[in-house]
Amino acid sequence: MDWSHRTADRARPALGARVLPLLSWLVLWAAINAGPWYLEQEPQTLVSWMNALRALGCLLPLVLWPILLPLRRQLTRVPTLAEGMWIGYGVLSLNAALLAGADFSVWYWALAYLGVFLVIDWSIGDIDPLPRAIATNRLMWLMATLLFVWMLFAARDVLLVQGEGGLTAHGLVDRADLGTLGPISRSTGMARLAILPAVIGLVMALGGHGVRRLLWAALSLLSLLAIWSFQSRQGLVGAAFALGLVVWLFGGRTRLVGILTMLVAGLALSGGLFPQDWLRDLTAYATRGEGLSELQSMTGRDLIWRLGWRVVEEAPWHGFGPQADRRLIGLNAQNGLLYAALAAGYPGAVLYLGGLLWGWVLFARAVLRGYARDHAQWLFLLQVGGIMAYLTIRNIPENTAALYSVDLLLHAPLLAYLGTLERVRGPEWRRARLAQFIAGLGQRGPLGARQSRGSDGVRFQRGRA
Repeated sequence: MDWSHRTADRARPALGARVLPLLSWLVLWAAINAGPWYLEQEPQTLVSWMNALRALGCLLPLVLWPILLPLRRQLTRVPTLAEGMWIGYGVLSLNAALLAGADFSVWYWALAYLGVFLVIDWSIGDIDPLPRAIATNRLMWLMATLLFVWMLFAARDVLLVQGEGGLTAHGLVDRADLGTLGPISRSTGMARLAILPAVIGLVMALGGHGVRRLLWAALSLLSLLAIWSFQSRQGLVGAAFALGLVVWLFGGRTRLVGILTMLVAGLALSGGLFPQDWLRDLTAYATRGEGLSELQSMTGRDLIWRLGWRVVEEAPWHGFGPQADRRLIGLNAQNGLLYAALAAGYPGAVLYLGGLLWGWVLFARAVLRGYARDHAQWLFLLQVGGIMAYLTIRNIPENTAALYSVDLLLHAPLLAYLGTLERVRGPEWRRARLAQFIAGLGQRGPLGARQSRGSDGVRFQRGRA
C-alpha cells in the first residue's frame, strides 16, 4: 500500500493548521481587558455585543478543541515541561474553583488560562516545531507592539500631563476611560508593552549592520523614553535587568563597553560630578517623589502580601480558584506567586514557580551549549532572554502570568520555544558530546596518555557571529 501521500501531508502543515492559530491568537488578544461581567447582562448596543463576543473569545479554544482534535492531520503535541507545570497549575486552579462552589465568573478565568496552551499546541504542532515556535513568539511581539501603538494613539490627548517633576504619563487610568470597548491599560501596564521594542531594538542594533542599526537603536531609545515617561518603577527596574542581560550575553566589546559605562557613571556619581539639583529631580521623578519607607513597603504591597499569605493558610492544599485575591481580600495580590497560591494552594504555587524557573534553566542550557546555530538564531535567543527577564521581574510587584493576561500571552510562548529548542537541539548536542568523547578515547594510549593533539572530534559550534 502506498503511504507516500500521507507522508507528504505530514511534511508540511495544512492551510487550516496555519490559519487556525492566527485567528485564535487574534481572538485571545482581543479578549484582553474583557471578562465575564460583559456576559452577565443582555447586550443592547453594538459595543455591548462586541464586548460580549470579546469575553467569549478566550473560551473559544476549549470549545473548538474537542471538535478539531479528530480532524487534525498532525499528531497532538506533548507540552514541554515548563508548559506542563503551568498547565498543571491551571488545572488545579480550575479544580479549586469547582470545589469552592464558585460561579461562572470564577472558573471562567481558569478556562481562559488553559485555552492559551491549546492555542500554543495548535501554533507549534509536531511538524517542524522549532521554526513555528519562533514564528509564534514573533507574532506575539508584533501583536503586543501594535496594541501599544494603538494605546498611545487612543490616549494621545491626555497621555502626558504636567506633574511636579515635569511631564508624566503616570496615573492615566485615574483620569479617563479612553477605550470604547472597555478600559485602557494603565500607564504601568503600558510599560510592559514598551519593553518589547526596547529589547528587540537593542539586540538588532548590537547585532545588525549599516543604517539599520541606527534605526533599531532609535526604536529602542524611544521605547525606553516611553517607559521613563510612564514613571513605572517596576518598568525601569525590569528594563535595567532585561537590557543588562542582553549586553552581558552579547559579550566582547559590547560587554566591555557596558561595564566601563557603569564604572564611569558610578565614579562620576561618587565624585559629585553631576549637579545635585539635577540628581535630586531625576531621583524624585523615577521614584514619583516617594520616600524610602514607601519604597521599602513597595507602596503598601507588603501589607497586602502578609494578608494574602494568611488567607492561603485557610486552604493551603487546594486554594480558592482564580480571582481569590479580589474575592477574599478585596485587593489585587500584586505578586505572581501569591496569586498562584491563593488560586491553587501551595501545589499550584510550586508548579507556577517551577515553570518559571525551568524556563531559565532551559535558557541557560541554550546559551551554554550553543543551541543557536547561526547569528540570526543567536539574536532571537537574546531577545527571548531579555523579554523573559523583564516578565520574571514583574512577578514580584504584579500577578503577571499567574492569570489570563498580556503577560501570559507573552511568557507562555517563550517557555514553549525554549522547551522546543531543548527537544530539538538537546539530543543533537548530546550525540555530539558522545562522539567527541569517543573520539577522545581513540586518541589515548593503553595507559590513558593522549597520542595525538589533533582536533578530529565533533565540536558543537556556538551560534554567534
